Amino acid sequence: MVFSLIGCSSKKKENNDELATISNMELIYEETISPNKEYAEKEEDIVNYTVEVYQDKDNVILVNSKSNSEFFKPLQYELKLDTNITKEDVDIEWTTLMGNPTSTKEDQIGIAYVSISENGELISKRKISFVNRAIEIIEDTLDKK
Repeated sequence: MVFSLIGCSSKKKENNDELATISNMELIYEETISPNKEYAEKEEDIVNYTVEVYQDKDNVILVNSKSNSEFFKPLQYELKLDTNITKEDVDIEWTTLMGNPTSTKEDQIGIAYVSISENGELISKRKISFVNRAIEIIEDTLDKK
C-alpha cells in the first residue's frame, strides 16, 4: 500500500520561511530525483525529491529537503563546521524503502542518506525519508482499527 501511495500524489508548494533562511547562504550541492517518472501516466503525477546543501560565511551548513509529494514533511537541519566544504564533501545515497539502490514500480526510491565530510572525514550522515507522512497516515489508520 505504501508503494502505491508514494508515486501517486504530488503538490505544488512554496515555503517563504525557507527562502528567508537560505537567502544569505551559498548553494554548495543540489540533487533532484523522481521515484516515479518512469511509471507516472500523467505529467502532474510525477513526484520529485530534492536535497540542497547550503553554507554561510560562518561555516554553518544547512541541509534542506523538499518534494512536491503530499506524503512528505519538509526537513531541514544545520551543522556547524570549522571549515568550508565543497561539492565533493557531499554524498547522497538514494534507496528504496526496502533498502535497494535500484527502484522498481513496486519498490520506489523514498530515502536519501546525506553524508557530509570535512577535510576527508565523515562528520554527518543522516537519513531523510521522503515518505514520512505516508507512513504516519498508515500508522494512524492501523491505530483506528
